[in-house]
Amino acid sequence: MGRVLGALALLSIAGPMLVSELAAVLGQKLASPLFGQMARDVGAWRGAGMLAGIFLALLSAAITAAPLARRGAVRVAACATGLRLTRGAAVRWIPRAAIRSGLVVPEPRSHVALELRGGRLLEVQVEREEEGARLLAALGLGPAARRVAVSLGSASRELAAGCAFLLVSMLCFHWVFLRADSFRGSPLDYAAFAARWLVLSLLPAWLISRGARPTRVVVGSDGVLVERDFSRDWLPYTELTAIQTRDDRLFLFRQGHDVPAELRAGRGLAEALAQRIREAHERAAGGAAPPGAEALERRGREPAAWREDLRKMLTAGDYRATGLTPEDVLHTLDDASAPPDRRIGAALLLRVTGYPEAQSLIRVAAESTADDELRAALERAAEDELDEASLSRTVR
Repeated sequence: MGRVLGALALLSIAGPMLVSELAAVLGQKLASPLFGQMARDVGAWRGAGMLAGIFLALLSAAITAAPLARRGAVRVAACATGLRLTRGAAVRWIPRAAIRSGLVVPEPRSHVALELRGGRLLEVQVEREEEGARLLAALGLGPAARRVAVSLGSASRELAAGCAFLLVSMLCFHWVFLRADSFRGSPLDYAAFAARWLVLSLLPAWLISRGARPTRVVVGSDGVLVERDFSRDWLPYTELTAIQTRDDRLFLFRQGHDVPAELRAGRGLAEALAQRIREAHERAAGGAAPPGAEALERRGREPAAWREDLRKMLTAGDYRATGLTPEDVLHTLDDASAPPDRRIGAALLLRVTGYPEAQSLIRVAAESTADDELRAALERAAEDELDEASLSRTVR
């Protein structure tokens, strides 16, 4: 509802302005009095649209800031296909495809925070953290199966940014209009006027939208990705040395950096993220690479040549020709500490040998990684469509 009201606020403020300017441009270019009259009629609604937009924006912010909570016992049933919530005679079914990620938050009350499509958040309160962990495992959202993405911010920040952009856009509009109005000796060129206004508004729009984006933290099987307003930090577990929380802040220490990465979240959310990172860090640290695993690496070869060489390494599908067993290849695919091209090579080898359920196994590995470039490369390897562009983006 908050998003709908925010969109209506934007339409109320910007709609009459854009329509009147477009009609004025068409009226001037086509020499049509009909469009000229339309521009004047629609322009007369600018003041009313402005007031309506401000009211709708305030109402949107109020609704968005107030969470909708349904108290009382709810029966929760989770499986690989989705989540069923039953309260009395009311039943709500949420397909698994609509659930992007999940996290168990221990404080101030234990609950499972599920991120749905469209940025919606569903919180399911549980009596114990163990129940929340079982719920995520049933949905296939545990640390080993899928990465978790958390936005450290609120929709109110984005709404405030939208109001700020409207203010800046109107200031640019009036500045351009006054500049154009200074040349009273000739009629106003509406096309040039609109072009100048749009050009002046684009840069502030980009800066405001970037500055309003909440910090996004992605915890995967191989590391932590922190996406801020204007920066993107990748923290692989091989470089992560310590994970600490202090009040509502999370600190991530890594090798070669004196200052830790600092993230501000709610107290319970900071502890939940720390626990998820610790679990994934422990999983990534287990086990040495199998002997001969380096043969899976790219070593400068073209994707097609790399794939063909992997095929030649086998004799009638026999893994022994590589010195690796199928278990070694699967271990390499899931090894978060292995170089990205080695993991991709393991995925390619599974595909060229026709290993049973190779596609699903590779997709699981892709879903669990926080590295977006490696994830995309593994997904393309699962479809046997790996190209040079996907490979080059995995190199950091």
